Amino acid sequence: MQSKAKPALDINDEYQQRASKLKNLRLAKVDPYPSQTKPSLSTADFLSQFKQLLKNKKKVILHGRLLSIRLQGGSCFMHLSDANGKVQIWLRKDVVGEKNYSLFKNNFDQGDFVELSGTAFLTKTKEPTLMAVSIKILAKTLLSLPDEYYGLKDADLRYRKRHLDILVNPAIKKVFLQRSQIIKLTRQWFDEQGFIEVDTPILQTVAGGAAAKPFVTHHQTLKMDLYLRVAPELYLKRLIIGGYEQVYELGRCFRNEGIDHQHNPEFTQVEAYWAYKDYQFLMTFIEKYLSWLVKNINHGSLKIKNGHDVLDFKPPYPRLDFRQALNQAIKHDIDKSSYETLQKLAKQAQIAVDKSWGRGKLLDELYKKFVRKNIVKPTFIINHPLELSPLAKRLPDRQNYVERFQLVVKGAEICNAFSELNDPMDQEARFKEQSRLRKAGDDEAFGADADFVEALKHGMPPTAGLGLGIDRLVMLLTDQENVKEVILFPTMRPKGK
Repeated sequence: MQSKAKPALDINDEYQQRASKLKNLRLAKVDPYPSQTKPSLSTADFLSQFKQLLKNKKKVILHGRLLSIRLQGGSCFMHLSDANGKVQIWLRKDVVGEKNYSLFKNNFDQGDFVELSGTAFLTKTKEPTLMAVSIKILAKTLLSLPDEYYGLKDADLRYRKRHLDILVNPAIKKVFLQRSQIIKLTRQWFDEQGFIEVDTPILQTVAGGAAAKPFVTHHQTLKMDLYLRVAPELYLKRLIIGGYEQVYELGRCFRNEGIDHQHNPEFTQVEAYWAYKDYQFLMTFIEKYLSWLVKNINHGSLKIKNGHDVLDFKPPYPRLDFRQALNQAIKHDIDKSSYETLQKLAKQAQIAVDKSWGRGKLLDELYKKFVRKNIVKPTFIINHPLELSPLAKRLPDRQNYVERFQLVVKGAEICNAFSELNDPMDQEARFKEQSRLRKAGDDEAFGADADFVEALKHGMPPTAGLGLGIDRLVMLLTDQENVKEVILFPTMRPKGK
């Protein structure tokens, strides 16, 4: 058995040693990967019931992974870990028998999964312990775990080998437990508000519903290209046309864009549509949802620590008009500024302007540079330019702007919502403009969906729709700065490429 005092083995040498131990177990007629094990207590239950177990000396069974092995002559102290925690084990040769102890000592390693039976025992240092009377291998490991004390620190390695990251970094495991809780609560909220959850196609014939470059794939039998969805919007609105009044979908979307601390090519979002509502109603709806969610995950408090900031999710949130906020930031009136002026301002701000950009794209990049990044507390940016919002209704008194909002927190867009455009002729005209931009080289322009326009001609009631980014929301609520910290298996370039 390798002690901590000795130098670390070369991984190939260690693999060979563990493979040899695997062979020894099989020669001893021990199945190193049995399919069955006996019912067991969790480590948490063992510790919570310890006083009673110590009193009645009832035999119990524990399952888990060996985190550490400390041999001391004819006995061994170990720590056993499962999903609920860890507990100390004391294994003695005079209790389990010389043959069984020798089999364990010579062939079991840190990282192996085992079944242990025994009774509660309190050590001289008052540590709750299982005095083992038997030990059984459940799964023999051939590669060692990272050191429990030093952990796994390299970020790139952590993202690539998330199974090891979770094993040795308890804080990361907690983040993903919180993510699961946030998703469950989000479903609960929408269900309790009267929505029904639906599924719409991930493979789509038109890349519509959002301004983003799509991933393209090919169907062999149909002999046609398909797109991984950038958003489920156009299908969900078909369901409103079909007679449902409240629908939502929680699922993956895919955008063929850059990777940074806020973007991953595949991400999770909620999209929801509510007939006979508008974007003003949805702002209040989102305030209620977020305050309810934060209370539920934060022990009743509406204040969340994030970096050096404390974010207060108590409603109401400030509402800033897009035009007014951007005008103030760049000291120009965007309604009176030419395309050339906006382009010049962008270049002066060191924004890499592409020749394919239309006016709307320029305005959006200026807004991100001068307005959005400076917003810390939850804030609604409302009334966006028409060019940025091909699926939103125009403001009645400002025809170049639409009924739209984005919720921004700590410089990140968390939610995007519209009063949905339900005029089929206007929608058709806007799709034509998006097609023109796409032909001019804008890879992020919307796909023109003729089938959706046809569906819209059958009539859609006034409807409000929203998209809520789960990954960024989890980042905020778990105090993470990189989206890779909240996605179990983020997209990574393969090693060596």
